[in-house]
Amino acid sequence: MPKFFLYMPTVLLCLCTLLWAGAARADSLDETAGRDGDLVLKNADGLVLFSCPAREGLNFGIRYIHSVAKSPVEDWFRVSHQTIFLEKTVYQDFGAGLPHTPGPGQIMSTGDGHIVISGYHKALPSFDVRVGRIARHTLLLPLEGAAEGKSARGMTREIPLAELAPPGSAVTFTLAPRVRAGAVIR
Repeated sequence: MPKFFLYMPTVLLCLCTLLWAGAARADSLDETAGRDGDLVLKNADGLVLFSCPAREGLNFGIRYIHSVAKSPVEDWFRVSHQTIFLEKTVYQDFGAGLPHTPGPGQIMSTGDGHIVISGYHKALPSFDVRVGRIARHTLLLPLEGAAEGKSARGMTREIPLAELAPPGSAVTFTLAPRVRAGAVIR
C-alpha cells in the first residue's frame, strides 16, 4: 500500500479540524459583532471611574488643549467588534507632536478652520490617558440623535477627566462585556 494512503486519515482529520475551527471563529465573530459592551475608564488600581454603554459603531472622542499651540485637539475613536479603533485627529493649528502629513491609507482634509487626518483605523485593545493639569482632557460622547463624529458643542456629552481622576494620574480606556440583568457571574 502506498505511504500516501497511510497518512490519509490524519490528513482528513487535520483538514476537518481546520474547517471546523474556521467556521467556529466566523460564528463567534458574528456573535460578538452584535453584542454590546461598556466603555470603561479605570484608574491605575483598576477602580472603575466611569462606564457607559458601547454599542457596535459607537464614536467617542477625547479633547485636550495642545501644550504648544494652545488650541483644542480631538482624537476620535470607534467601537467595532469589541475593539476600540483610533479613527481620526482633528485640530486647528500645527504643533509639536501633531501629524503634519498623512501616513499610508490616511487622508488630510481642511475646512471650517480645522485640519483632519482620518483613516488611522488603529486597533487599541486599551489605552491610557494621563490627565493633564493644563490640557483639560475631556471625554466626548455623542448625544442621542447626534451626527456621528460631530464635536460641535451641544451635540456631545462632555466629561472632564479631571472630575474622574486627579491631574497627573493615568486613566485606562477599555471595553468590557455588558452583564445582562439576571445573569449569573461565576
